[in-house]
Amino acid sequence: MKRLTYLSIAEIELAEAASFYDERQPGLGRLFLDAVREAGERICQHPEWWPGFEGPVRGCRVAPFPYRLLYREFPDRIQIISVFHLSRHPQRWRDRLS
Repeated sequence: MKRLTYLSIAEIELAEAASFYDERQPGLGRLFLDAVREAGERICQHPEWWPGFEGPVRGCRVAPFPYRLLYREFPDRIQIISVFHLSRHPQRWRDRLS
């Protein structure tokens, strides 16, 4: 199984989203982080299962939250390039591919 890595901007998005949910309801941020961890584990086990989002980027939904982990696969790892809220502009993350 490949290891999971995050771009630094994706780590920031993850922390901000967890903080947002905790401000709304204590403990909800932990539930969000658990859902992201589970999605990341599924991606590492079967990275080909999720459809292409654009080019080499695939996206896995973080249910039940309105987020998607956008990732790309490398020979030695899976890289999360965005913890993407589904209401954001869909092209916001594209500059992270370079």
